[in-house]
Amino acid sequence: MIRFAFLDYLASLRERKVWLVAAMFAYAVLSVPLLFARPPAHMSEAMSAWFGVEDRFALFLYLWLDLSMNKLIAVVPVVLAGGIVVRERDTGVLPVLAAKPLSLPRYFVVRALSACAVMATLHVAAQLLGALYFSWQVEGFRPGVFLAAMSVHLFAAIFATSLSAAIAVWVGRRGLGALVSLLTLFVLVGTALLGFYNPAWRRASLANPIALGAQALAHLDALRPEHLLLPMLALSALSALTIAAGALAVRRMEV
Repeated sequence: MIRFAFLDYLASLRERKVWLVAAMFAYAVLSVPLLFARPPAHMSEAMSAWFGVEDRFALFLYLWLDLSMNKLIAVVPVVLAGGIVVRERDTGVLPVLAAKPLSLPRYFVVRALSACAVMATLHVAAQLLGALYFSWQVEGFRPGVFLAAMSVHLFAAIFATSLSAAIAVWVGRRGLGALVSLLTLFVLVGTALLGFYNPAWRRASLANPIALGAQALAHLDALRPEHLLLPMLALSALSALTIAAGALAVRRMEV
């Protein structure tokens, strides 16, 4: 099972859609410093109110999260994981897979984990590339804090991928499943930073898994291990539960 997951991961990395997604991440890395130099007026005012005009690094990290990474994890998971098992059923391959020693629920788990691994690879590569490029482009950039903060967001990206995979089998139709997944992820992403817009909503916003991926923003001046590990553990548990729920849904799928 582990070998199958690894082989599927390697095969996925060679797909055209993954190269397209890699280009999207690269574009985000290259474009955000330009946006940071002249951000939209309303966003500049909001960021100044939340973080203070003197902390340029916090302003940049917010821009990176809100305009780039959160938008990407609303779309990329649907591209990577939106048709798992459902595509095989629609193309007539599912009966062949059902006859194999690997059960369909386990097949779903392997494919979902593979998609999550691809997402993690692209996400980590973007942060490492960004840490190098931003150190040169952004005044006051702190690469260590940046990588620590984005390590939490990595787990939010993995959760989004597992959720997209599960929604596909819950809905049972590729087109409708992709639409439901997109709408769900855009709602989660759109409300992820409500706790920063209004501190009174900070605690309530933690019910949103994507919001957990941005919690390091609130502790940039005194980032401690618990600020990173607790959201990581919570998102890991949610991802595992989501994939398990998707595997249960595969059991009722007609072959």
